[in-house]
Amino acid sequence: MNTNANPVLVNFAPARVAKPVSQKLALQVSAYGMARGYCRQHGINDRDGKRQALAEIQARFDKYAVSALQIAQRQLVFFPRLGDIRIADGEIMLAEPKHEHLRIFSSHEDTKGADLKQRHANYGKIVSDCLDGMYSAVEQAPDDLIHVTCSGYLAPSPVERMVAHREWFDTTVTHSYHMGCYGAFPAIKMAHGFLASSRTGATPPKQVVDIVHTELLSNHHNIEDFGIENIITMTLFADGFIKYSMCSSEYAQERGLAGLRILAFNEHLLPDSADDMTWVPAAHQFQMTLSVMVPVVIKRHVYKFVVNLMHRAGMDFEDDRERVMFAIHPGGPKIVEHIQDELGLLDHQVAISKSVFWENGNMSSATIPHIMKAIVEESSIRAGTRVVCLGFGPGLTVTGLVLEKI
Repeated sequence: MNTNANPVLVNFAPARVAKPVSQKLALQVSAYGMARGYCRQHGINDRDGKRQALAEIQARFDKYAVSALQIAQRQLVFFPRLGDIRIADGEIMLAEPKHEHLRIFSSHEDTKGADLKQRHANYGKIVSDCLDGMYSAVEQAPDDLIHVTCSGYLAPSPVERMVAHREWFDTTVTHSYHMGCYGAFPAIKMAHGFLASSRTGATPPKQVVDIVHTELLSNHHNIEDFGIENIITMTLFADGFIKYSMCSSEYAQERGLAGLRILAFNEHLLPDSADDMTWVPAAHQFQMTLSVMVPVVIKRHVYKFVVNLMHRAGMDFEDDRERVMFAIHPGGPKIVEHIQDELGLLDHQVAISKSVFWENGNMSSATIPHIMKAIVEESSIRAGTRVVCLGFGPGLTVTGLVLEKI
């Protein structure tokens, strides 16, 4: 199989909008916020009652939250900065955010927060500023630009506004929305299609397609839901922003770009799993359901899926398993470990997937590109190494790529 002409993923460039918050502090403040919501709902106003509520919520966090032993820190744009937090006599006092677009709650008594319209307006401001930073030094417009997110929808989108402002009249913007944690995979497939179609004459010749992820999950925190699922999601997900490009193999070679060559795609909707993971708009935020069956369903199907995926790239799983690196989306603290055990993988084959989760949490669709970036930059992973990428999301969908490091 001659793969040298296949398109390549290059120039992975993450962006930081807010300084990461330590998971220990995030858990403490989140439990306090949820206890405030509990007291508001149940009419608890006395000091002892509030302390008892906090103790009960903290106990639930101790049992169900993603701990500081599993995640070191997370980027949370909609979260108090350390200088805005004061802890005295068991009470946590939070200062108002300095910028209007960072204020979800109108007062200390408000536990519902802004409605979905206002949260999306805030999303637009934050993402527009982020895009300005990402593209500040970019002079040559990409042929296409794909915007990936599951956390904010506006028309025109911040990406469209940026492209129009820069007068990139020949750049087409495409939106790839609401696919959650596996969102990078269909976007990469789209980019591949755009380049391929230009080779047939269906469109003008193209060399570069940019993909931009803007995930702002902290915009959807809910402190009035005391259920286990909400505690898990509030302490698992983080904000993530990253851009990268798909280009022709010739374009990458001419510029000496390191990257990952596309070899194969695969995607399956798993049977009897549609309600195990959902992500739906509500009045004030998007709400997730996350069944305890998700790891079980993934484990049940992942071996056969990976065997078929690698076969599409001309590989045999049993013969090639130990020579392959794996980029596994860490949907939760145990997902990577479950897949490692099921596939019989060595620790070094999944080490980068685990380290990206430890350093960032789950950034939804932006997570896999962060793992890809780390693989490209890891000097111990040599050119020619094959990489199997796996992602999971609502549907329940399992999707994958086979890549080759160049």
